[in-house]
Amino acid sequence: MEKFELKESATTPRILINFKKGKIKLIGTSTLHNPEEFYPKVLNIAQKYFDKPLEETKVTIDLDYYHQNSFNYIFQFIELIVGLEKFKRTKLKMMWHHHPLDQGIAEDIALISKTLDYQIPTMSYELVS
Repeated sequence: MEKFELKESATTPRILINFKKGKIKLIGTSTLHNPEEFYPKVLNIAQKYFDKPLEETKVTIDLDYYHQNSFNYIFQFIELIVGLEKFKRTKLKMMWHHHPLDQGIAEDIALISKTLDYQIPTMSYELVS
C-alpha cells in the first residue's frame, strides 16, 4: 500500500498515512456517533505503517474539535506513533497545531505528553479572515 487517505467530513477528520513518504496527518473534527466502528479500522491500517516505518516519520495533527469518545482513539493513535520513536524505529517529527485560545486541546496535549512521557511539539495559530 502506498497511501491511505480518508477525506474530512462534518464528523470525521482527514486521515492520511503516506507509506512511501513517511507522512501521517490527522486534521479536522472528530464527532462521530460511533468512533468504535471507525477508529479500529484506521488503527489497523496504521499498524501496517508502524510495522515497517521509514527512517523518518513526519506527523501533523490539527484537530479543531473532538469529543471524549474520539479522544480515546486519538490517544491510542498518538501512543502508537510516539512508540515508534521511543523504540528507536523512526525519527519522529511531530507537530500539533491548535488555536491559542483553545484551552481544552492545549490541556489534552499536555495530558498526552505527560502520560506518554513525551513532549509533543505544538504550534498555535489564529485564523485570519
